[in-house]
Amino acid sequence: MADARPRIDWRLPAIWVCENNQYAVKTPVADALPTDHISDLVAPAEMPSVRVDGNDVEAVHAVASEAVERARSGGGPTFIEAVTFRRTWHSFRYANLPEVRPAEQLAEWESRDPIARLASLLSTEAAELSAIAEAVETELDGAVEFAEASPFPDVADLADDVYAEVTR
Repeated sequence: MADARPRIDWRLPAIWVCENNQYAVKTPVADALPTDHISDLVAPAEMPSVRVDGNDVEAVHAVASEAVERARSGGGPTFIEAVTFRRTWHSFRYANLPEVRPAEQLAEWESRDPIARLASLLSTEAAELSAIAEAVETELDGAVEFAEASPFPDVADLADDVYAEVTR
C-alpha cells in the first residue's frame, strides 16, 4: 500500500558551513572521525558538499557564491567544509596546558594566515587596503565610544527580547 502523504521537499535554501580547524579541543579530527574530510560525511543528506581551503579568501568566496546561487535558484542546500587551523588554545580553560600539536604543523599554518595572504594579494592596491583598515578603525572607535557613553541597562529589562512569542 502506497503512502498517501505528500513527500517533503528537502531542498531548503540553506548553506551549512563547517569551519574545520582540525581539532576538537586537543583531539585531531583524524582520531575522532572515520575520515579527514568532514564533507564526506554529508553524502547521506544527498546535498552538494564542497571542501575548500578556509584560509584562501578568494576560494571561499567562489564556493560560497556558488552555494548562494544554488540556494536562491531553488537548487537546495550546500555543505561547505572550510579547512583552516585554530592557532591558539581552544579556550581559557586549556590555556595553561601543554601544547600537543606538532611545532611543524603550527609553523605551517602560521605561514598560511588568511589575513596576511589577503594583504599580500591586495598589496598592489595598498591605498585601498589602507583606506579599508582606517574605515574599520573609525567604525570600531565609534562603536566603543557609543558603548562607553551608553547607560547600563535596567535589570528589569534583562529578559526582554530573549524569548520569542509563542503563537498557536
